[in-house]
Amino acid sequence: MSDVFLTIALILLAIAALLHTAGHRQLLNFVDYGSAESATRINRYAAGRLLLPACVNAGCAWAAAMHPQLAVPLLFLMPVSILGAVVWIAAGVHRLKVDAAN
Repeated sequence: MSDVFLTIALILLAIAALLHTAGHRQLLNFVDYGSAESATRINRYAAGRLLLPACVNAGCAWAAAMHPQLAVPLLFLMPVSILGAVVWIAAGVHRLKVDAAN
């Protein structure tokens, strides 16, 4: 069961690396990028925030490997951590736009 958590952690790490190297491409569909120079800044901001669910899933993989009886309850941490990262990114993008406007 720990393989599921490890696979998702690796997928999230790959997405974070893709966002970090995306440059001015607008990859996130829930973000209003505005200009091209802000797209690079937003993508790098989002890449850093996506490390949270990747680390949570890696920790869940370790915990499920050590204590297999915890695998099913740990499944609930996966969507919660991803949802938390999406909310964190959306709130941060709003803050980045307010800072850029001033």
